[in-house]
Amino acid sequence: MDIIFQTWPNVMFWFSVTIVCLLGAMSPGPSLAIIINHSLSQGKIAGFFAAVAHGVGIGLFAFATVFGLVVAVDKNPLLFDVIQTLGSLFLLYLAAKLLLAPIQRENNLSVAVKSSYWAAARDGFLIALVNPKIIIFFTALFSQFVRPESDTGEKLALTVIAGGIDMLWYILVVLLLSRSASMAGFYRKSWLIDKAFGVVLAIISIYFITQILQRGGFI
Repeated sequence: MDIIFQTWPNVMFWFSVTIVCLLGAMSPGPSLAIIINHSLSQGKIAGFFAAVAHGVGIGLFAFATVFGLVVAVDKNPLLFDVIQTLGSLFLLYLAAKLLLAPIQRENNLSVAVKSSYWAAARDGFLIALVNPKIIIFFTALFSQFVRPESDTGEKLALTVIAGGIDMLWYILVVLLLSRSASMAGFYRKSWLIDKAFGVVLAIISIYFITQILQRGGFI
């Protein structure tokens, strides 16, 4: 029984990371448009190239964010506290934005441009790197999950989870595109994912804001 209680916090930690990364990948945005465009214009293989390249880009971002934050923890704990506080507030802002967003959204699945396998991989990789929302989101997110005692294995696991889940989700999107009715139905109901993502982000941000206030002796 003691082993179960000792293991439970770690299980919840990795479960929380996985769920947030999954819902983040599933939430529609520019990346989804890129995957759809290349899949519709050039076929599944181009879509797979775009999905894999996007996952690699996300993984690189996660890697840089996680290891960068650990350096911040080691060299300046106060700076990390500031980053974690701002990150929590940003996640809370994202949660409010998602929860208050209108339910209806336009269906733009029919838009497609001429493509190639190289262009698909290039665009999938670049949209992951140049999207400013991804930069801010990962900094805010991983500032909550990176811990001073995090070892190299844990940091690499965070990286693999972020990149791997993103890649697998967009590969699933490519497969769903072969059934246009399924993809169109997903897009129409994607507001449910946004709302669920908003709830999860709100819970996580409030939890970590509470932890920060407790560390500071405010509550």
